[in-house]
Amino acid sequence: MNIINDEKYESLWQQTRDFIDEHCIIRTKPGTSLPGKLEGTRYTWVFYLRNGLFRTDFLSAVTQMWAKKVAEEVGHFDFQLSGLETASTPMITAFPIYMQAFGVHLNGYSIRKEQKKYALRNWIEGCPDYTPTMLLDDICNSGDSMRTAYDILQMYDLPVLPFAFSLVNKVNKGVHDDNFDKDFLMPPEVKLLHLYSLDDFNLTGNVKLH
Repeated sequence: MNIINDEKYESLWQQTRDFIDEHCIIRTKPGTSLPGKLEGTRYTWVFYLRNGLFRTDFLSAVTQMWAKKVAEEVGHFDFQLSGLETASTPMITAFPIYMQAFGVHLNGYSIRKEQKKYALRNWIEGCPDYTPTMLLDDICNSGDSMRTAYDILQMYDLPVLPFAFSLVNKVNKGVHDDNFDKDFLMPPEVKLLHLYSLDDFNLTGNVKLH
């Protein structure tokens, strides 16, 4: 399988890092902050990766880097793709299209944030089979979205691949070594593949109390 080489990966990695740093990290002005997820917390920066994930050039780069990581660390593509809407949706669409060029068929389906309130009252959009599912997210260790998706798959008795993928893992090397390849809310056997950490953007922990 002719996945991109190391030189191409490094080039795409740097271009994508620079785009994220300039367009997908919202930094507040000195002395100002944004409301955090938890009451009483404030943020001085926040990722907004959908500024990139809905661009074809950005998504193409992420797709190619994802494929190389999977080929090297998972060693096969015998799985399907899913994740909680809407952060994972561009990747669920793009990754299978790219892999078709290599004769690889990947099924994808989406998991709803809330159960549909009428008709089938479903949590899942699409047609999953019983191949293990690789869960996808744009960012992890910042909330419970990947764990929510995992729990819904458990409810449907759908097997989960022991590898997940996130574009950014919100950890710092050295500070979070025990959690560097994990999402802290996921089962410990699920290894997290990711392209970037906070160190790649010179960021550190972000929560400030009032």
